[in-house]
Amino acid sequence: MNTSRFDIAEIVKLLRRSENDQEVRNFFGQAMSSIERDEYYGSLEFKSEGVDVVFKEAPWVVPPAEVADPRVLHVSAFHLHREGHEGYSGYSGQLPNDVALGDTEAELIGKMGQPAVTGGSGMIPVLNRPIPRWLRYSIGDANLHFQLDANGRIELVTLSTLDTQAKQK
Repeated sequence: MNTSRFDIAEIVKLLRRSENDQEVRNFFGQAMSSIERDEYYGSLEFKSEGVDVVFKEAPWVVPPAEVADPRVLHVSAFHLHREGHEGYSGYSGQLPNDVALGDTEAELIGKMGQPAVTGGSGMIPVLNRPIPRWLRYSIGDANLHFQLDANGRIELVTLSTLDTQAKQK
């Protein structure tokens, strides 16, 4: 497997950091000027690297006591795509425990153990489309979420912060 600048060990360190943080600015470079902002979140796409990045306003990502400016965006999630998923090239980085995009659910569980939470399946009535099955694991202070395609193979991996709005409820 090729190496990726979006190495899990490196990108997990960027979670929760402000868009103004020097490490975030150094990591993303000039792409920071291309953040597409919509409501309380923003995003960056790196289609050729199989990655997109989600930023959310501070109250959604950092504890209330740490919010200096609620409108400042913070790194919230990295989506790591399988080749061809949503028009992305395949993520080329190493996933934990030798999990690979395209692995089956059984292979994923064999490598990662039992997930903390599972979900999905069924239909979204309004859109009349299936809800993908997913499995979520905790890694430190973050979530690692594996989404499966209709054939039960990993098509998307999301590394994300814990949602502070959900934690407060």
